[in-house]
Amino acid sequence: MQQVQAFPPQFFQTLKIQTILGQGHDAKVLLALETKETGNKEYALKCQAQKIQDTAINLFNEIQILIHIKHPHIIELFGYSQDYTCLVLQYCPYGTLIQLIKSSPLPVSIASSLLYQVTLALNYMHEQGFTHGDLKLSNILIDNQYNLKLCDFGFARWNGKMAIEKQTIAGSEGYTAPEIWKPNPNYIKSDMFSIAVIFFILITGHPPFESNNPDNHDPWWNLIKNNQWDTYWKDIRINIDQECKNLFVQMFSIQPEERLSANHLNEWFKLKQTTQENLIQEIKKRLAEL
Repeated sequence: MQQVQAFPPQFFQTLKIQTILGQGHDAKVLLALETKETGNKEYALKCQAQKIQDTAINLFNEIQILIHIKHPHIIELFGYSQDYTCLVLQYCPYGTLIQLIKSSPLPVSIASSLLYQVTLALNYMHEQGFTHGDLKLSNILIDNQYNLKLCDFGFARWNGKMAIEKQTIAGSEGYTAPEIWKPNPNYIKSDMFSIAVIFFILITGHPPFESNNPDNHDPWWNLIKNNQWDTYWKDIRINIDQECKNLFVQMFSIQPEERLSANHLNEWFKLKQTTQENLIQEIKKRLAEL
């Protein structure tokens, strides 16, 4: 296993920036090319865009997490700048899971195949004491072999703690579990809640609710929270089978301990998944339609 290292400034000077892959308020991701006599290599550089304390903390935290976790379905960290403001990451050319549902939702078998991979990575993390903390469609990448890679570990924790703690709520609204808004949440079961949201979006094309922030009083979340599932399914008007409905009832429970573990959910997806050949064919077809 290649050791992750801090790269000197000279390394970054040799890279040729090809394009901007993504840009937010506080960070940007660049496609960079390293040219050598032995061949060219592409990297994704995740760099601090502005000198914002939370961004610096996120990047430092992400480095500390990725140094310690290695898995076929987790983005690979090759190195980082000596001031911790830039990560040198594996480049995944086919974007995120969002790309796959732009035209229509996915069949349950395809979505299950995708999340089978994700829950393999998540089960590995949870067994090692790590949690992701910000699982969502845009944080799951598609690599050059059409395999999925978990990315963006700025909110990840080891044994419930970040490398540097901060006061902001972890995660992205619409994906976070309800206990995240309370002190001392169950981070492992919160990850599982987020996976269920992702599965719901993949097979229906829209989120199960907008927000479970207590201040927002989201009507869809209120039905879920109060266990008014018959009304929820009637009002939301989506066509999914009873087995999937039963899964969502369990995974969206406000009692974290009632949700399946990554290992058990992985087994559920394993039974529902299609073949690898069918999965790749479907991914290629949907990417070609963009």
